[in-house]
Amino acid sequence: MQLVEVFILAIHLFLVGIGACLPLAVVLLNRKMLRIDNSGHCDAIWQFSRSLMKASIQALILGSIFGLLLAAVLWSEDFHHRCHLVMTKMKWAGVEWLFSIFVFVGIYFQWAKAPGATRAFWIRSGLIFLAALNLLYHFPSLFMVITAIPADVVDSLTLSGMELSRDAFNEIVFNATMISRWLHATLAMLATSMVFVAVASIRRANQEDEGPARDSAISICRWAARNVLLTLFLQFAFGIWTVVAMEPARMENLMGANMAATGLFAIGIILLFVQLQQWTGLICERVRRDHLVRAVATYLTMFMCMVAASVLS
Repeated sequence: MQLVEVFILAIHLFLVGIGACLPLAVVLLNRKMLRIDNSGHCDAIWQFSRSLMKASIQALILGSIFGLLLAAVLWSEDFHHRCHLVMTKMKWAGVEWLFSIFVFVGIYFQWAKAPGATRAFWIRSGLIFLAALNLLYHFPSLFMVITAIPADVVDSLTLSGMELSRDAFNEIVFNATMISRWLHATLAMLATSMVFVAVASIRRANQEDEGPARDSAISICRWAARNVLLTLFLQFAFGIWTVVAMEPARMENLMGANMAATGLFAIGIILLFVQLQQWTGLICERVRRDHLVRAVATYLTMFMCMVAASVLS
């Protein structure tokens, strides 16, 4: 059952990372587009950015479906009681999900006629940041709290028929363990979205003849590789904090008490350093498809190892 959980959780996190964070990459690309005078390059970035918005919507919907599948796998009487303790927040989370989807879909269709000027950029960017941060903050924190509510609190509130209070919820969310986990997870989703941008851009470059569209796609691939590299460095730093702030029992499992978790964690760390070298190479040399494929394969393997280590610990 844990193998199924790891598989579904990894796919869920991968897809929702793309869904929630890809629009943020679109904002950065749109800002880059406004600084370019060449109309051919601007049109190429605009069309590519719209394709990313479409991919974001698709990934978010599909990732949410896998989230429901994950809930079905994890479902138990205890999980049922925990969900009821935050039922009001879960209902509002559903409203926030619909709001974010509505914003992304609206921007995708509204942006179909022209790239837009500076004013349109700021309005579009503000809505995207609001919708993306809405997803990145509320959903990870909500489900981390569900699993972190102490067992005695679950029992007492279930017997009294009450929900978890706002103060108790905030006390769980705003501690070092939860904040470090949230930051680490958010950076992982940002890195995943940039990996997707790199793959999508090199695919676009391979479909185009010589010209502005191909040149822009290759430039975007290098830009995405730089952002992946930066995010991996930040992940390593915040990952250290996450381990230090971790509950003692989980830390012991990662440090040797559970050999499977320890082994997967060690492999993930080794692959992280391999990743740093691979993405640095993609920045410093002519972009080659086989090198990018190798870097993406390593990233996915590292991603799976870290998810598995987290579940087993």
